[in-house]
Amino acid sequence: MPGGVAEGGGVCHSVFEIEANIVSLVELLKPTTVHAYPAEFAITTRLRVTIYTPHGAPDELRAHEEGHRSIAEHYYRSAESAALAAAASVERRSFEADGTDRAAAEQAVAELVLGALRDSFMQGTHARSAAANARYDAITKHGLEPIGAADAAVRAIAQDP
Repeated sequence: MPGGVAEGGGVCHSVFEIEANIVSLVELLKPTTVHAYPAEFAITTRLRVTIYTPHGAPDELRAHEEGHRSIAEHYYRSAESAALAAAASVERRSFEADGTDRAAAEQAVAELVLGALRDSFMQGTHARSAAANARYDAITKHGLEPIGAADAAVRAIAQDP
């Protein structure tokens, strides 16, 4: 069990991931400064879910953690559209970076572009999933309320703004 988990408790750890190969038009401003305009994207997304429960945990605890998993999977189903929206949000935008030389500046600008892409993607997936999972825990009082995990997950997702 990971640290910080209450005795007899469980945890569902969901990680949304995005990788991208981005082709940018690069303009040299100075020997150590470049502008980049992202133009083409090859994007891969993943969701990694790990559930921890103590050996011999009651079925209700496992069901509660599976509810968290189902919420993450719900938001991951929109990962492709979130990735496309993220790409559109940075496409042809101007990014500028400096480095010790042109190669370092190009590396720095590539990291800026990828960071902006990742931030946008995470807002559309991870942030929404995390908020729904917080609502789920409030609805179930962390599994103590006598409500089915599936029903609570549906309610939590339905409250998505």
